[in-house]
Amino acid sequence: MIGQYKWDFNLAPYQNEWVDLFNQEADLLQSVLGNKCLRIEHIGSTSIPGMPAKAIIDIMVAVPNLVRSSDLILGLDRIGYIYKPFDTIPARMFFGKEIKPLVRTHHLNLVLEGSEFWNNQLLFRDTLRSNDQLASEYIQVKLSFADYYARTKHLDVEWKTAFVAKVLSMAEAETQEPSSWPSKKISA
Repeated sequence: MIGQYKWDFNLAPYQNEWVDLFNQEADLLQSVLGNKCLRIEHIGSTSIPGMPAKAIIDIMVAVPNLVRSSDLILGLDRIGYIYKPFDTIPARMFFGKEIKPLVRTHHLNLVLEGSEFWNNQLLFRDTLRSNDQLASEYIQVKLSFADYYARTKHLDVEWKTAFVAKVLSMAEAETQEPSSWPSKKISA
């Protein structure tokens, strides 16, 4: 089951069906976007096995050009996606899909493949998928914020910023370290 009031922060236990729901939506998006869809990725907590999450499927679609992609708004509107033009993230077109007013089921991010947003989303997701310790830490961060929200009803948009920065910094450092695999010099 998916869907949550957009200003709530309720965590649902991880559901295996989230992958199937992503795949179904990805097929629908591909049919609407056609060749303007270069790649579709499942991001956010619903894409990380075992991670409790808001029951909203986060999707990232690479498009060739955000300016030319504005003609996609009408096609996406026909399948329930509402364009949010006042986005706080530059170089992204953001859409929400709702089953009833203010109850979101999907978030859609149209971005350029290889952009900072694209790369950071994939790096964060892939790092948590492969690092159980960091995934456990993120679960604790999420549970702490869920408790804070339950007590205060204050939705602080910066609640995870420090943790995300830590994960990205660690992951970037690992990719820059020399490989531990033995190498062999090839002579010509």
